[in-house]
Amino acid sequence: MAVHYFDPNGVESLRDNGYRDTAMALAELLDNSIQAHATKIEILLIERLSKTGRREFLVNEIVVIDNGDGMDEPVLETSLRFGGGTRHGATKGLGKFGMGLPNSSASQCSRFEVFSWRKDTPVLFNYFDFKEIKDNRSEYLPDVKEMEIPDYIKNTVKPFFKTGTIVRWVDCDRLILRRANKLVPHIEWPLGRIFRYFINQQKVDIKIRVFQDNGSSCSENFSLATIVKPVDPLFLMTNTQLPLPYSMEGTNEPWQGGDFLFPDPNGDKENKALFEKIGDSIKIRLSVAKKDVKREGGNSDIGHIYRNLMGISIVRAGREIKLDEFGFIGELGDPLNRWWKVEIDFEPNFDSYFGLDNTKQNVHSFRKIIDKDQLERNEDDIQLEFICKLSEFLELQIKQMKAHIDLIDAGSRGGARPGLGGGSAQGGEAGGGNLPQPEDPGPFPSGAHVVPLTDEDPNQEEDEKDEVKQELKKWLLLRYPEYDSDDTKLGLAIDWFFTNDYNQVIVFLQLGAAEFYNFKPIGHRTIIEINTEHDFYLEFIRPIFGENDLNKIDQLLLLFGAMVEAEKELVSYSQYISRFRSLFAVKLNKFILDWKERK
Repeated sequence: MAVHYFDPNGVESLRDNGYRDTAMALAELLDNSIQAHATKIEILLIERLSKTGRREFLVNEIVVIDNGDGMDEPVLETSLRFGGGTRHGATKGLGKFGMGLPNSSASQCSRFEVFSWRKDTPVLFNYFDFKEIKDNRSEYLPDVKEMEIPDYIKNTVKPFFKTGTIVRWVDCDRLILRRANKLVPHIEWPLGRIFRYFINQQKVDIKIRVFQDNGSSCSENFSLATIVKPVDPLFLMTNTQLPLPYSMEGTNEPWQGGDFLFPDPNGDKENKALFEKIGDSIKIRLSVAKKDVKREGGNSDIGHIYRNLMGISIVRAGREIKLDEFGFIGELGDPLNRWWKVEIDFEPNFDSYFGLDNTKQNVHSFRKIIDKDQLERNEDDIQLEFICKLSEFLELQIKQMKAHIDLIDAGSRGGARPGLGGGSAQGGEAGGGNLPQPEDPGPFPSGAHVVPLTDEDPNQEEDEKDEVKQELKKWLLLRYPEYDSDDTKLGLAIDWFFTNDYNQVIVFLQLGAAEFYNFKPIGHRTIIEINTEHDFYLEFIRPIFGENDLNKIDQLLLLFGAMVEAEKELVSYSQYISRFRSLFAVKLNKFILDWKERK
């Protein structure tokens, strides 16, 4: 039976469907496998000789094999259709949209094939080929037919699964990373995080294996074989991907019992009323770092991992959708924010409240909204009321967790920032030695570099007000805990800041791998924080410091200054600018990785 799927004139547009990377596309296939009751999933990365002329082996095929229920002919036929599937509107489980298999596959390759079989039945086969559809101007999928599984795939699993499905991505032309030794860690960490509950509860085993096909034989690279372990943003699980000894026991402890229902049917009057409107609750899990872990500081190895897993984890039906700040972290540079953890767990019946998209990568409606006026203007908007009340609950819990963390070690405040100089800036990132400075910024903290940008007079009366100085003092103590015990140095830094001739002060700080830069207006001046952990700094700024030719660095720093000034002009769009900056930082990292791959 011929199945109509799409106008062939627009078929290529289906490939631009918003999947962030290979790991997120693979996650869709794993969703299908788990939904089909698979307990074993193997991801095969097949390297073949590059067609670029350079003699190197690159991944050009990815195969996902599971031992799930398998599909009969009608289900297999439907599964390759965009918007097909068999679980539209489901209120339980992982599937719902009918877009997973074709949508995710199309984002990574120009042809994908599916083999599926049930116990004691022939193997059924079908495929989707973009080039073939476009060339032939076909409007229909091929017919399902019986076909043997290729030997090089079947021989990898011993004993072979009695039931299951194979999805084969052929000619992968949109992989972010093409070398297997780079691709394995790129997919291992996020898959461990996304499916952490299924792995931790031993519901599924996920393996990544690498094979090299030289044209005449296919051999396995056992050194890259990986069993995916969980990655827990709550830091409560054991046997995780964290380095030893942290992987052996949870490094966090549950906050006030850890699990909350929201809205709580047994809570206060407002919670009960909201529960009656919605008819169900979500689960919220909270945790804070143990004292000994927090005292290791933000610059420790575990501190960096905590920073990279900072934010709120959104989990749907036991599968993570996204880890992000969602507006609940005002200052990404605040070291207290890395040590508290929040997870929101909901079932598909809450999809409309959170605004889940069909790639299961984002929740577009969830963000921090604490504005009672919104409720007064939209009394009948249950979704808005739910998000507002949820925001108020989370904001209160986060505030209490931060207060608890701050008391763990008041002198530490999340660990030391770059080393401080005596009476002048010594510069340097943690563990990276000193950075030379073109001007002497007096007693200002290490890593400081100043660059003039505008002709405005910075010495205005407002700068001298006590509240502005208090704001600067708070910032200095937050980033440079050494000032807690040195009032003289703190006073000199504050005095210098308000008497120098520059409107912008640029400092170099560790802000986590995903952050590019941040800034803090203080009176009529602005402090710009450049992240020493971002690949842009590591690849382009740090080498210039190493050359001791500081004329080169000013050109780059002017770029940061201009970007900050532009952001300040768009203050009414700050929410969108902040999201753009975060996305820009991630995209820039990806481009740099790709550039390094091609070097």
